Amino acid sequence: MKVLGILGAHKKDGFTGQYLAAIAKGLPANIDYELLYLAEYTIKPDTGQPNPVLDQLEKKLQESDIWIMATPTYWGTLSGLMKNFLDCMRPRMVRMTKAADTLPAQFKDKHYLSLTTCFQSSLENFFVGITDDTFKTIDRALTGAGLIKVTEIVGTGTWGTKQPDPANLALCEHWGAKLATKQKKDDNTVKRYIQLFCMIAVMALITMGLQQLIFGVFANGKFWITYATFVIIFYVLLASILHFFTFLRHRRR
Repeated sequence: MKVLGILGAHKKDGFTGQYLAAIAKGLPANIDYELLYLAEYTIKPDTGQPNPVLDQLEKKLQESDIWIMATPTYWGTLSGLMKNFLDCMRPRMVRMTKAADTLPAQFKDKHYLSLTTCFQSSLENFFVGITDDTFKTIDRALTGAGLIKVTEIVGTGTWGTKQPDPANLALCEHWGAKLATKQKKDDNTVKRYIQLFCMIAVMALITMGLQQLIFGVFANGKFWITYATFVIIFYVLLASILHFFTFLRHRRR
């Protein structure tokens, strides 16, 4: 197994780079790791002419089983280095149909972990979500290319500090160790639908229970039959809509 750390930061040893190094440190000894520091490459889009830089980067991506996408968050989104990398690699990561649908190409079923850092504290980031767009952009690009997400890590509170947060470093090492046990296939779809069913069942039980308690709307004694049929019908309709928009319409897998 090979892990590729893709660093899109202007400092190789900055906070983002140090958190990425912590993930690499946590990797088991039998895992092959390579750092891809984007600032060392002049990355330009394909224009119909030979592009040896993109050819080199494409080969590194092909040879790796897991990508670690590490970028600081600037102005509420990922760095220009990382965005330029994703933009220029797009024609090699996905293929387009005549209907303009984006389908996975050569990197389908590889895995990735997202890592970012920001000036704000963890509490501020929780409420404001300054790093949300960073993760959304990475997810949009990589899931569109057919990759499977492992997790995401945020290193907050970097403003005015000289050393990374020890707790975040430990978290990075922890995930480095877990990357070796990643699943080969994304079999979480069934699990997600089961979780969705359970959430609908619980919320429907609370809602209908309150209706019965306050208004007595199920006085005919058919509460459980009404409850069961409502949950099943609502679940089937909602699951069908979600399946259409996530699998059939966008075809992310």
